[in-house]
Amino acid sequence: MKKLIIASLSLFLLINVNAQYDPSALAVLDAMSSKYKNVEAFKASFSQQLTNESAGLDETISGNIAVKGDMYVLDVAGQRIFNDGTDMYNYNPEIREVTISSYDPEDSEITIGNIYEIYKNGFKYALSETNASGDRLIELDPESRDKSYFKIRMTINAQDELKSFTVFERTGNKYVYSINAFTPSDLNDSYFTFDVAKYPNVEVIDFR
Repeated sequence: MKKLIIASLSLFLLINVNAQYDPSALAVLDAMSSKYKNVEAFKASFSQQLTNESAGLDETISGNIAVKGDMYVLDVAGQRIFNDGTDMYNYNPEIREVTISSYDPEDSEITIGNIYEIYKNGFKYALSETNASGDRLIELDPESRDKSYFKIRMTINAQDELKSFTVFERTGNKYVYSINAFTPSDLNDSYFTFDVAKYPNVEVIDFR
């Protein structure tokens, strides 16, 4: 019995070590990250599906995003959000209102802008599957148990392109982000700044 316990413990430790920092997963992640790091700015279209079986949730929205470094412009759910790296402008054209707040990178832990490098800090990773099409499934496990999510699953194709990622929250919510199109773009920094002069009669609410 003692030998069985020791053998089981050894197997558990082996699986745990392999799942923590899998070199094959790291190679895939580094190749993917390197590919996108060479793109100064890009535009992408995406869809987001939120499901929660216990709550009976199944909702899908689509959107577009432009990214350059820490800056982005996000069009989703009838709103346009500008982030110039310092401030965020949430513009609602239906009610002609823009709210301004200071940008805090920690408030946006997982985005289409930072997902390509998120694994480099505070994550364990493992290659869980390679399918017939050459897609690699990578499981990311946050080292901190204080996160609102307990796992991120990435699907990276044979060309080292990130096709989708899924965020599993502790509440039971599951967010699936599918990247439908990705286009490198030449974008000036001014593209990411909300110019009030271009939006006459807009109500400005400044929370800074």
